[in-house]
Amino acid sequence: MLAKLIVTFESLSQAEFLAKAGSIVSTLANNPYFPRPWPEPAPSYEQLEQAYYAYQSAYQAALGRDTFKIAQRKDARDALTGILKRLAIYLELAANGNATALASTGYELRREPGPSSTSSILPAPEGVTIKHGELSGVLMIHATRLVGAASYEVELTDGDPTVEANWKAAGIHVHCSHIELTGLTPGKLYSVRLRGINVVGPGAWSDTVTLMVV
Repeated sequence: MLAKLIVTFESLSQAEFLAKAGSIVSTLANNPYFPRPWPEPAPSYEQLEQAYYAYQSAYQAALGRDTFKIAQRKDARDALTGILKRLAIYLELAANGNATALASTGYELRREPGPSSTSSILPAPEGVTIKHGELSGVLMIHATRLVGAASYEVELTDGDPTVEANWKAAGIHVHCSHIELTGLTPGKLYSVRLRGINVVGPGAWSDTVTLMVV
């Protein structure tokens, strides 16, 4: 099976699109599979980031249902969607068939007919624990290793963890133990979840764990 990136974002709600784009921006920031700068004609990371923040601002401004600001949100979404689609072309070429690399981009994967594979979607990681780091503002995450996982995606939120739009990408990690989350605000409650990634794509999310940062 040959892996390709899903670039049909039209079915996503505004909040879902914001979360998906944010995940892509975060996971590509320092992705070892796709080092920067990206060659032309691919958009640069800076262009991607600027388009994301422009849409994020337009999204927030349109929450008041002002007609003009809703139109601005549409323009910002169209611009960001165009960059995401152009970037996907480069990522697929650069990955050269490496499904693990594509799975680390934050995009969803689609499968095309090809040689049969015994790979399947990974189950949710178990044994997820969270504890304070040695320094203030740091949390340490640990989970039981998933057989077949090539990497692990982490998300966190300081809001209501039952609201999907509140989750933010916290990086792709090769290992599921001693994952360090830094720069957090002392006194705030943070919820964390993670999932494994294999050649099929991202697996199921783990249970949520929550801890106050010190």
